[in-house]
Amino acid sequence: MKCDFDTMRKCPAYPQKGLDCWKVTGTRCDKGIMAMATQERKILHCRNCGFYKTYAHRF
Repeated sequence: MKCDFDTMRKCPAYPQKGLDCWKVTGTRCDKGIMAMATQERKILHCRNCGFYKTYAHRF
């Protein structure tokens, strides 16, 4: 994750769902753009995310 602290604090995935953020709607990824994204767009975004690539297979 490359979020600044203020973005993380406002994100619905932080801190409880931080390790599986791709499952949470309304995340603040990509400077907040993903907060209003469709599920399809979010999945496409997450699949290119380094954090997702590193951790998704563990869950």
